[in-house]
Amino acid sequence: MELLAIKKSPLWAKHFIVWLLYCIFIFAVSKFTEPTSTFLKVFFSVLPFAIAFYIIIYFLGLNNSKKNVSWGIATFFIIFIVLGTLGYSYWYIIMPRLGVTLYRTSDINYFFSEAILGYVKYFAFAALYFYIRQYLKREKQIHLLEQEKLELEKQKIQNELETAILKQQELKLNQERLQYEYAFLRAQINPHFLHNTLNVLFSQALDVSQELADNILKLSGMMRYSLENLEQVTGKVPVEKELEQIRTLIEINNLRFGNSKAITLEVDGEASGQTVPPLSLITIIENALKYGDLKDPENPLEIKLILTMNEVYFYCRNKKKEKADNLPSLNIGITNLSKRLDVAFKEKYSINVTDENDSYIFELIVKS
Repeated sequence: MELLAIKKSPLWAKHFIVWLLYCIFIFAVSKFTEPTSTFLKVFFSVLPFAIAFYIIIYFLGLNNSKKNVSWGIATFFIIFIVLGTLGYSYWYIIMPRLGVTLYRTSDINYFFSEAILGYVKYFAFAALYFYIRQYLKREKQIHLLEQEKLELEKQKIQNELETAILKQQELKLNQERLQYEYAFLRAQINPHFLHNTLNVLFSQALDVSQELADNILKLSGMMRYSLENLEQVTGKVPVEKELEQIRTLIEINNLRFGNSKAITLEVDGEASGQTVPPLSLITIIENALKYGDLKDPENPLEIKLILTMNEVYFYCRNKKKEKADNLPSLNIGITNLSKRLDVAFKEKYSINVTDENDSYIFELIVKS
């Protein structure tokens, strides 16, 4: 407990205790050689050297900041001359007048020999103390800098970890949001598609025929395809599945025109792993069927599908009706399709729409 109290004491108190112990040690040693020696005499003898000790430390600090060897050597001798003069006055003039005799002889040679030895000794003490303290200060500063650097690295890693977690949470929330939005947008297709198709089937149902049964079967297959992909997580299906439903859709809608060749489908290339969003191509064709003029055999609904390695090119052109107010619906359909493509094919697709006076052209490129 006493050592801990000394350790927590201010610097001046520690120095005082060290000098006190040093004086006690000198006094104890001097009692063997000079029994008449007193502690007060020892204290006053050590006092000028103690003052010299701190003056030397002060000038060593100045020299350390300047880092000048010549200045350091000059300082050594200047301090000795000044302190030697003051020491002589202290020992042989001031203290005797106060009734304290420190030296019995006034021999100047004896004084200077003692002064030189004492000065060198205490200069060595001061230099040792000063440079050890400088070394400890530098080590402490290095340690503090390393600790600060380590803390900064820890904080940086912590911030990066928190940022990564936040980004991961944000991506997860965006993915969930897009999946919900995607499911909703796909669900919007079904009522619209069923409305147009059921109108055709209703007209045929009046006469009840095998053809009607076939068409209902086709519709059932398309509904099953739509429902199967409603919960599809990846947002992708093989292009051949979409192409199969396109052919079914064309067959159903050809019934409206008595196979008048108002719709043409051209497929170039082979399916080899290409994918598209489910019901994406059907959505565009269904809009063309609803809003296009399919009564002109010279300007049929043109559908082209070109399949190359890991790429799908889709082309759809329809003649416009003379009185068509379809722009809002077409814009909504394209917007919905773009959002779905953003989910499954981010930065891997391109859409080009050409709105001419008499025709509407839609082009889509999807890279798998």
